[in-house]
Amino acid sequence: MAGIISYIGMMVGSIGIFLGFYYLTSNSDLSLGLVTLTTVGIVGILGFVRHVIFYKSDAKRLGWETDRPDWMFEVGFANLAFGLMGVLSVVGNQVPHTQAFVLLGYALYLLQAAALHGYRYFTDTRKSPARLWRSCIATLLYAGAMAFFAIGALSLR
Repeated sequence: MAGIISYIGMMVGSIGIFLGFYYLTSNSDLSLGLVTLTTVGIVGILGFVRHVIFYKSDAKRLGWETDRPDWMFEVGFANLAFGLMGVLSVVGNQVPHTQAFVLLGYALYLLQAAALHGYRYFTDTRKSPARLWRSCIATLLYAGAMAFFAIGALSLR
């Protein structure tokens, strides 16, 4: 189930980034709001569900099975905190700077996760192409796109 939720998150985030680029020149506030709502809000909440509710299948999917999933819950709670802030910053009609900082914070969080997955890929004896491409490279690109919108919003105001 964690794999399905992961793919749904990637789809939602990708659609959000596409719509962000689509509206970037015509309505920058809408662009930022869509990116923040999808890539942080929805993806963050889905990350919580994946890491906390479906932690066993998520740990297996990541190759990090454990009898003590406390760290999975901690990661899930961090995702939920960012996710709720992403939703509230958009639905609460906050200023673009608030959305940009929430977006940048989650992008930095994901950049660190991508670095960890890259480290695990290069140091593990068993090389998992999924870890390299989906968990490292795709996450780097995703977080980079998020940072692009956040930094753009902060520099334009």
